[in-house]
Amino acid sequence: MPFVNPGELESPPPSAVKDQVLTFSLAEPYFTPRAADELLPDFLRQLHQAQEGAALEVDLGEVAFIPPYGLIVLCLMGRYARTLCPQVQFRLPRSPQLRRYLGRMRFDRAVAGFADLSGPSLMVDLEREKPDSEALLELTRIEERVDVERVLGRIAGRVETILATELQYTPVEINRFKNVVAELCHNILDHSMNWGYVAVQRYQDPRTHAKYAVIGVGDLGIGIKKSLAQRYAVEEWTHAQAILNSLKKNCSRDPARGLGLYIVEQICRRYGGNLQIKSGDTRVYIRGHRHFEHRSAFFPGTLLSISLCQRQL
Repeated sequence: MPFVNPGELESPPPSAVKDQVLTFSLAEPYFTPRAADELLPDFLRQLHQAQEGAALEVDLGEVAFIPPYGLIVLCLMGRYARTLCPQVQFRLPRSPQLRRYLGRMRFDRAVAGFADLSGPSLMVDLEREKPDSEALLELTRIEERVDVERVLGRIAGRVETILATELQYTPVEINRFKNVVAELCHNILDHSMNWGYVAVQRYQDPRTHAKYAVIGVGDLGIGIKKSLAQRYAVEEWTHAQAILNSLKKNCSRDPARGLGLYIVEQICRRYGGNLQIKSGDTRVYIRGHRHFEHRSAFFPGTLLSISLCQRQL
């Protein structure tokens, strides 16, 4: 399967839009990391087999739930498709609740410049700042250093209050949460050679009523294995081995910065959370001292999902 240079993402070669439209439908109502694993092979195969000049429509009509990881996957799918198709559009879901959620998460702004929206209208209820909104941090582009500062400024306001009152995090723990988000955003700029996204939501477990926050981060860059290749001999490594090695203390392409993902994993363990990392052709799910590997199609860049649970008093 040919690989498209991410550097060409925002400037595809000019071509006339033809009448042909390739429609790719998401059949699973819950667009979880596992669902994304299963979808990507078909998506890439159909995309690369499409007639030259055909437009792409990604149909979200049947989807009912999209976590931060899934939102970022959709954005990256759109960006990747735009390198091959003259036009990309997302057909919005039928679910009013999900369309309202996509409005709060500013999905329209996240895909602006490379994809259009079609179908039912996006529902923007102007309640993003309400205390009971589940969107802690909307889909935010990370393209330069100032974007990281904006994210941290956003967290320093309303999000800090929610972490303290609902997740019972102490000031020290809130600072660690901010450090996790900052580290992941800096990784996009320092290691991916591309730009990406970050988003944060809060949830409540319907069975235990425990609250937790989920962070999604992703880019369309060179991936973990290729990043580490600048310092290590990675030829014999699988993508799973590269991911697991990146979690080791002081393992980084930059000798001066080797604690990034290591610290992220340690914080996940401390708060009974989990960490999922997709890079290359593998997603690794980590909880506690155990990890599980899930193979999928090769896709450029790196995707992460971090779940941090309510502090047990």
